[in-house]
Order: sequence, then C-alpha cells, then structure tokens
Amino acid sequence: MNAIGSFYPLIAEGAEAESVLFVFAANNLTQRRAIHDEALHRLNAATALSDALLTTKVEAHSPWSHTALLEAVHILTRDAQGLLSAMSPEP
Repeated sequence: MNAIGSFYPLIAEGAEAESVLFVFAANNLTQRRAIHDEALHRLNAATALSDALLTTKVEAHSPWSHTALLEAVHILTRDAQGLLSAMSPEP
C-alpha cells in the first residue's frame, strides 16, 4: 500500500454481477481506525444475527427458508474480512 491508495477488486459472484473495486485511499491513523471500527461493527452484526438464528424458531416454508439469513451472515463476515485484509501490511 502506498500514500496514494490501493485498489482491491472484488470477485463477482454471478454472471450478471458487475465488477466492483474497493479503494483504501487514505493511510492515516484516523482512517485506519474507522475501517477497523467498521469491520468490528459488521462482525458484531454477524454474531448477533447468528445468535438470533440459534435461539429463535424459524418457521420453514421450504428447505431454503433460512438461506437469506445465512447469506446476510456471509456478506457481513466477508465484508469485515475484506476491510481487515485491506488494512494489513503488504508482504
């Protein structure tokens, strides 16, 4: 990473999905702290959602009724992982 910034392409998860870039443009303590805090908020949301799934009864209308909830947990953790990996020093 340099002072100008780094671009991290995100892999599209479907044939119709458009390519997206994540930019980490500022490399100062305040920006790094904000990204760290955002990653923690997303991990906390994923934990709260998975805890709710474990402690509540979800009425299944089909074998895939729970898929949207699990997808939300996946998206939150994937985003947190991306934020944290963008902050890690280059090898």
